[in-house]
Amino acid sequence: MIDSHLHLDDERLADKVDEIVNAFAEHGIEFVINNSCDMQTMLAGVDLANRYEKVFATVGIHPHESKHFNREFVSKMKQLATNPKVVAVGEIGLDYFYDLSDRQTQRDVFAEQIEIADQLHLPLTLHIRDAYGDAWDILRAQKKYLNNGVLWHCYSGSAEFARQAANVGHYFAFGGAITFKNAKKHDVFEQVPFDRVLSETDSPYMSPEPLRGRTNTPLNVPIIVAKMAEYYGKDVHEVEAQIHENTLSLFPKIKKYLNR
Repeated sequence: MIDSHLHLDDERLADKVDEIVNAFAEHGIEFVINNSCDMQTMLAGVDLANRYEKVFATVGIHPHESKHFNREFVSKMKQLATNPKVVAVGEIGLDYFYDLSDRQTQRDVFAEQIEIADQLHLPLTLHIRDAYGDAWDILRAQKKYLNNGVLWHCYSGSAEFARQAANVGHYFAFGGAITFKNAKKHDVFEQVPFDRVLSETDSPYMSPEPLRGRTNTPLNVPIIVAKMAEYYGKDVHEVEAQIHENTLSLFPKIKKYLNR
């Protein structure tokens, strides 16, 4: 099983990384992708990828931190992206729920990082909250730069929006939120093609039921995949195999590290 989005560098997990990674095989975890939020986490993510065979990394700045985006950050992004274990630009996007950076800055930085991702030949991992309309407008305006795939991390939009994004080949990742009693995602999963779905935990956040309130880890991926199997009405092993195929399709740089 695969965790396509987490934060192993978070202080809640930092002193447990060895223990967690060493437990991957026991829990059936094939590999994980550590996502960047700012300069510190970007550097930490690449360091983790260098240290652990089954950990990959991304580069990019979270919308919360958009106000800190500058030429130094861009230069470091591009430098780190030469590492073969850096597999995406993310998590990038818009967050109008917290508004920790002003909205125009978020939009400008989002658009620029889309162009950078194209220069680096890397897919995008998106963080979008309460901003699906503006995000879609930016993606349409930047369409010529969308040549390497788009992933909607922790997708929380409508079924209609999922249909719209799926129609242009985007991917969707789901985590612990789909296990919550009030999730009611059946209509969304009806619009997300089976060959466009990924699993994630967003650790240490968003622990699935029945672990809500505890620190999340990638070892909880099986709970999420089991719930996805329920939504699709398929066997867990079939869902696991399809997620494997989907993840490698979106993140092709990972392929050469498997079965080594």
